[in-house]
Amino acid sequence: MRGEAVLQHLGTLTEGEPGPVVREIAGARWTYFLIPPGSSKEYDWPPGARCFGPAARDQYVGIPAPDGNTYPLSWRCGAPREGEFVDVELLYGLVMAQLAPE
Repeated sequence: MRGEAVLQHLGTLTEGEPGPVVREIAGARWTYFLIPPGSSKEYDWPPGARCFGPAARDQYVGIPAPDGNTYPLSWRCGAPREGEFVDVELLYGLVMAQLAPE
């Protein structure tokens, strides 16, 4: 639910073009925001947000196919074009507003 709330705000602030976002339909039901490689390390993400990448012990990225059955992952905003990412600075601000302790 938190990921969907962040995505809705992100969509509003980007006129419906938030960038590539993947949703996990089963299991933990994460929402994954695809950002430029290495850009997450510039931010101190709050509890509840998890970055997957160089700091993670097991590094992986699961990306669904552009169309067809990709259960349990699906594109929340459609498959991206080459070089398209979510604006990490805007995402960070929204995540902090949603998850940061007061």
